[in-house]
Amino acid sequence: MWLNRIHRAVENVHLVYLGLLPALATFSLLVNYGHPAPTLLFFGGVVAVSVYLAVVASYTRPTSSLGVALFVLLDGPFWAALSFAAGGVLFSFAIDAFLIDGVAIWLAIVWLAVSTSRPTRGQRIATIGFALIAVGSVLFAFWPYLCENVFGDWVRLLFLVVGIVEAFVARHYLLEVDEVVRDTTSSARYILVFLFIWIVAMCAGNVLYEMGGG
Repeated sequence: MWLNRIHRAVENVHLVYLGLLPALATFSLLVNYGHPAPTLLFFGGVVAVSVYLAVVASYTRPTSSLGVALFVLLDGPFWAALSFAAGGVLFSFAIDAFLIDGVAIWLAIVWLAVSTSRPTRGQRIATIGFALIAVGSVLFAFWPYLCENVFGDWVRLLFLVVGIVEAFVARHYLLEVDEVVRDTTSSARYILVFLFIWIVAMCAGNVLYEMGGG
């Protein structure tokens, strides 16, 4: 019984972690680099983060055991921690963790849309297009960080790439289902709470960057 409780607790922690990642990474990025088009970031981010949260809340199925739950929870942070230890700065852990798990989730969505026959062909093409746009938007938004901290360090780049690949396999396993696994009310509450947190984090990051003379 107590193992089941721990298992459920780990899964809940995992959902909270995935929900907080966009906010933590966006705040870390903006407070250090700002953004040339914050209005575009806001509207694009609201859409992308909402869909990301919807996928996490509605289609991430429960894990089969406590061991699997711990692996899925810790795989992204593990590679982000290795990247940080290889030469990251204070704010880089949150960004690296989001790049690993966030990009992996979008790539898993693309793969599932390509490999399944449901729903319709048009819907699957739209899903693939949106997911690829989301990945491109994430890379564009975090490009200054990548250029300054990652691309010149092959060890950190290797950790990030390996982390994304491993996280992609884990997310594909969890998203390999054609039905909603949580009720609409719970999913909607999850999306609204963490979307609000993301908006607050984005605004706070912009304000702090401007106050710092950015």
